[in-house]
Amino acid sequence: MRVKRARKVRKYLRYYRSAHGFREPYKVIVDGNFIAACEKLKLGKAKDAVAKYLVSSPRDVKVFTTRCVQDELRNMGPEYKGASMQTKELNLVGGGPAPGEATASASIVDACGVSNEERFVVCTQDEDLKEKLRKCKGAVPIVFAHTSGLQMEPPPDATAAGLTSQKEQVQGLSEKEIRALGVEEKDIRDVYRVKTSVKFKKKSGGKNPLSCLKKKKKEPAVVAQPSGEKKKRPRRKKQNSEGATN
Repeated sequence: MRVKRARKVRKYLRYYRSAHGFREPYKVIVDGNFIAACEKLKLGKAKDAVAKYLVSSPRDVKVFTTRCVQDELRNMGPEYKGASMQTKELNLVGGGPAPGEATASASIVDACGVSNEERFVVCTQDEDLKEKLRKCKGAVPIVFAHTSGLQMEPPPDATAAGLTSQKEQVQGLSEKEIRALGVEEKDIRDVYRVKTSVKFKKKSGGKNPLSCLKKKKKEPAVVAQPSGEKKKRPRRKKQNSEGATN
């Protein structure tokens, strides 16, 4: 499972680099619920978990947060103290709304802007925030924490979860984008031949070849005599040595 996740994120990052201009060091924004989820799932510090997941050394990843996220965690009570302390080790996004002027999720949307010119990767558990980021004109890679580890959503403009929807997703893409996804032309052609959840009636087959064989004649079984009984020998009648004379 871990190997499959690593291959998948490499595939997605290759696409983002080729089609949308993402480069190392990756710039990542994390929000409060993502940091708290990493603590709860025992994935370690959020910045270390993200760097490891993106198949990069820590120097190839710059992890940011916003002032609104810091303020939100400070006001959420002692159970979020550990998550709040982690934000002090992160870089702060320059500019943006001040604490109290906007929510944490709104500050992240503001940082990404209309087209994500800064090429941010966003780590969040907030479904509403994810939905807003998917509508962004520029591509925004979304990472979330799961019980099995970190996972990245498929690029909404290019990939699909399964082969059956791959044809629809690659339509309208350039050859460069298709190559970046690693989708071969043969796979695209064969998509419509893939049948999923279809029940077929079983066709009646021919005769059973074993039933066509000639029947062998059964040989009569030899009855063995009981070992306790002795075989009787037939007695011959003795002839009179002196022939009968008239």
